[in-house]
Amino acid sequence: MKWSTIRNVLSAAVLVGVCAAGASQAGELKAWGLDRDGQVANVPAGSDYIAIAAGDAHGLALKSDGTIVAWGQNDDGECEVPAGTYKAVGAGADFSLAIRTDGTIAAWGYNGQRQVSGVPEGSDFVAVDGGELFAVALKSDGSIVAWGNNRWGQVSNVPAGTGFKAVVAGDDHAVALRSDGSLVAWGYWAATDGVPTTGTFTAIAAGGSFSLALKSDGSIVWWGDDPYGYDFGVVPAGFDYTAVSAGYLHCLALARDGSIVGWGAGASVSGHPNWGQAMPPSDSGFSAIACGLYFSLGLTGKTEPAEPAEPNEPEVPAAISDDFDGDRLSESWTLSGDDLQSCRLEQANGRLELLTTSRAQGVSAYCVGAGWHVDATGDFSFKVDYHFGLVSDTDGQIFIGITPDANDLSTRYVKLGVGCDRQYSYVWYESIDLRDMQMDFNGRRSDDGTLYVSYNAARDELYLSTLGYGDPNAWAVVAGLVGRSWQGGPLTVFLGGGTDGLEIVSGDAWLDNFIVETGGVSSDPANDEIRDVYRFWSPVISRHFYTMDTAERDKLIKEYAAVWTYEGPVYKAAASAFQKGLLPVYRFWSPIGESHLYTIQESEKDTLIRDYPDYWIFEGVAFYAYPEGSQPAECLPVYRFWNVTDNSHFYTMDESERDKMIREYPDIYVYEGVAFYAYGL
Repeated sequence: MKWSTIRNVLSAAVLVGVCAAGASQAGELKAWGLDRDGQVANVPAGSDYIAIAAGDAHGLALKSDGTIVAWGQNDDGECEVPAGTYKAVGAGADFSLAIRTDGTIAAWGYNGQRQVSGVPEGSDFVAVDGGELFAVALKSDGSIVAWGNNRWGQVSNVPAGTGFKAVVAGDDHAVALRSDGSLVAWGYWAATDGVPTTGTFTAIAAGGSFSLALKSDGSIVWWGDDPYGYDFGVVPAGFDYTAVSAGYLHCLALARDGSIVGWGAGASVSGHPNWGQAMPPSDSGFSAIACGLYFSLGLTGKTEPAEPAEPNEPEVPAAISDDFDGDRLSESWTLSGDDLQSCRLEQANGRLELLTTSRAQGVSAYCVGAGWHVDATGDFSFKVDYHFGLVSDTDGQIFIGITPDANDLSTRYVKLGVGCDRQYSYVWYESIDLRDMQMDFNGRRSDDGTLYVSYNAARDELYLSTLGYGDPNAWAVVAGLVGRSWQGGPLTVFLGGGTDGLEIVSGDAWLDNFIVETGGVSSDPANDEIRDVYRFWSPVISRHFYTMDTAERDKLIKEYAAVWTYEGPVYKAAASAFQKGLLPVYRFWSPIGESHLYTIQESEKDTLIRDYPDYWIFEGVAFYAYPEGSQPAECLPVYRFWNVTDNSHFYTMDESERDKMIREYPDIYVYEGVAFYAYGL
């Protein structure tokens, strides 16, 4: 019985059991309520958690490196997390769920109704959630699937079609949120009684036999059954809520300032079922909430809100602007796309025009910021004018966006744009991260206008609008993404357009007058993002170890000097994928071989996780570097050797060290070539 909430997310229970209302960085875990199985007292330490989920008496937390920790009741193996990396978590009563980074579903724990063994196949899932004996999942196309116990039709009566952006599971019922903000509920009849049929909603939660939803004005509604008279319907007053969560007999709501309010059973500690589960800490630093059976979880990380800057007037001269009046694109941009022959952006007629043919099926073209980045550690704002004069049955759109990874515009980004489809002119936004997806559409009356993007760092809120900057003008708010999930790293701005077969000619669709009006713009993020990689040697186990983490370095020097000898920095690498071509270098630890392995190859990473979980333990991303063929001219190769005597690996950028290994130790070290490219000292 877990009862997640999602705030305005296409991936619905993505971050399952979580409603991320905004945190400046990964946070810590807190728990309260019944502690019979250690679900409160045994909450894991650490501050790098990004998502939470609660079952009957166990908890799950997703870490920033994609690994999951579990604690509490483990009678059915619900805390025995399979090896691998994940992007979302969910929990049923006595079982656990997660979405792997490849989009497949993992399940473990109690399997009485095949809620574990019966998970659907496929690699296009974005969210998952569990009830008492059944589960639901959301696919990337907005459709819903369910499996497990079907006593009340909670599996067979899943609504058909696409267009859903959230789904959650109660004991024996489920609730889904459509992209237009409407609700649908199915399953146990008493739990679905009274589901609202009017209004626009942004978040949902499902409890024992009742449900909650958050309206677009920030207020809370309730429906369903309250058989024991715990006044679920006496919801907190006000319009400042960003998330809701429901347990078996209690409710939580998260306010914009990061404080939590609870009601229902557990508003006191006075004996069963009042275990204090509706008595949250008085702190105001929470970014996510999740309700279990008789306990609750919170994820910290939200900074105290400050009044958002409303930069309707530029505070400083614009650092980057482009009126696209020349006869060629400036060096501030680079062009890329899926099929530039059929879909391209072209600077012509004093603007940036989108030009496509009917052969452009589901493709996009991009104009990506080159050599400059927006500083996400502080407030910023930028805008671009648009014209989109088409109305058609075929989809076409133009947009502006940001990404923390210039190497990949498909998995981590926020877009704001306009377009048309099915004779409908719309304004639209989409936010996709490895752990969160959001999308929404609204009608558009004008062919011409301006797309505004602004950010409040204190709140960790990104504001998207066609009216102006800041919260008051925002049509959509993306909270907890830039600062928390993207860790405040430098952002790449891009302009773009795409179509699904719509022919667009000159004058139909264009962007113009781009300007960064406030915020820091860096032309060389390498000053902050390129950092030393340190090397250690252990005379005890005859192994080398590499880390970019200065805290890890200092701990080894201070606490493990007898085991590890510090050899100093050996090369430099990137702390984030701030530049096109950068990829993660993954770190593995072998408790059997007592050695570490570093690889930039996704295929090698996946093979080790899938085929050798007993030998290699995945530890996440160590740093970012370049694969061979993508490196800048100033980068140098890091060479990899395999020690055939003990199955360890050695890495060096020093060519003389490489040559010595090849020449003098050929029977011990096998030269495996270039591991990746990094920066010299």
